[in-house]
Amino acid sequence: MSGKIIFSLDIGSSKIISMAGSIGPNGVEVLGISSYYFVNNSTTNDFLTVSNGAICDMESVRVKVAQVLNEAKINADCSNGSVIVNIAGNHICNLYSVSNLEINGQTISGDTINQLAVTARNKQIPNNYEMLDYEVQEYLLDRENYTINPVHLTASNIESHTNLFLASSAQVSNLKKVMRYSGFELAKLIPSGILSGMSVLNHEEKELGCCLIDIGAGTTDIVVYENGFIRYLCSIPIGGESITRDIASVLKISRNLAEDVKLNFGGCSYVSTQNKGVGEGITITDHRGVNTNISRKLLIDVIAERLKDIFEVIKTSLAKQKIYDIINSGIVVTGGTALLPNIEEFARQYFGVPVRLGIPNYTGDFADLLTTPKYATCLGALYFANEYMLDEIQQTGYNKSMDIRRVFGKVKNLFGS
Repeated sequence: MSGKIIFSLDIGSSKIISMAGSIGPNGVEVLGISSYYFVNNSTTNDFLTVSNGAICDMESVRVKVAQVLNEAKINADCSNGSVIVNIAGNHICNLYSVSNLEINGQTISGDTINQLAVTARNKQIPNNYEMLDYEVQEYLLDRENYTINPVHLTASNIESHTNLFLASSAQVSNLKKVMRYSGFELAKLIPSGILSGMSVLNHEEKELGCCLIDIGAGTTDIVVYENGFIRYLCSIPIGGESITRDIASVLKISRNLAEDVKLNFGGCSYVSTQNKGVGEGITITDHRGVNTNISRKLLIDVIAERLKDIFEVIKTSLAKQKIYDIINSGIVVTGGTALLPNIEEFARQYFGVPVRLGIPNYTGDFADLLTTPKYATCLGALYFANEYMLDEIQQTGYNKSMDIRRVFGKVKNLFGS
């Protein structure tokens, strides 16, 4: 445990996961894990506490968050530390800001860069939103030459292109309330898709251009990379729980049984999954205690139709942003719903580009448990801390009094590798 300690927290619509990790020059080491999976029974329905990425029951969520953080701390045998928390939902977006400065043939200095960054961050953003972070992507000199590091160069005019990452002020406030109750220090709020990308994408994919699709229970997060930078970010309020509820509605069974059927017999293509030896029909015992035979083909058709809805929203968004053609290395699908059999082939046929399953890249302790798409976000938070926040994280917590400019000292390549 020679590195600095950081905690990660993934608040989802079906589970809450926390990890305690050690970060440093030798990389990331997971020291402790804790999770709480939502239940729906006669006494409680946890699925009403977080909906589509938004907290809907403050008391319940903050109790569960405190529980998993403390359990992760105990499992790691460490003290309280700072926490990187995910944020998701349809209130997550990005906004480009262009700053222009006439410098009349002077040499570009660090002060010039800081002045451009301040101007970019002061861009007017939509009401009820606030900026989580920003990424300076490139600079344009004299309106014709692009560079990512203009310091010491001479120009008459310099223009910076900055990507601002925004979220609903209400959701940010709610997450801060949750963390205050937990007794742990909030280090940073990061969009879920960015965190997942840290654990499942490689440098070449980000450089060539790729689209990460993280399908969770309540939301689907989309992040598009090109030349190492984030070009597009959004989160849509639909995910694996929508598939479960579709199954329950069509097959006339309970939500819990629908989830079991989805996990044990579901898939995205009937042809490729009928070799599991289960036959055409599936016999289940429904909520009335009655044995019922359901069509496996119907089950898979229901799953496929909802996945098509999700993919159609993504495809339309990429086309609208005119960035569909930049995903040269293809699509990476991760998140809990990515465990559906044959989802890679299904997505490949739908989008017409290469597709692979996003498995977290981790080889340390707990690797057998963590190398699955459902841990991509929580594990990715530790990678994010190791890449961009190592100098700011103290062994006993986060330094609240630091100059905010130091956090963004790596803005030229923030999220870039």
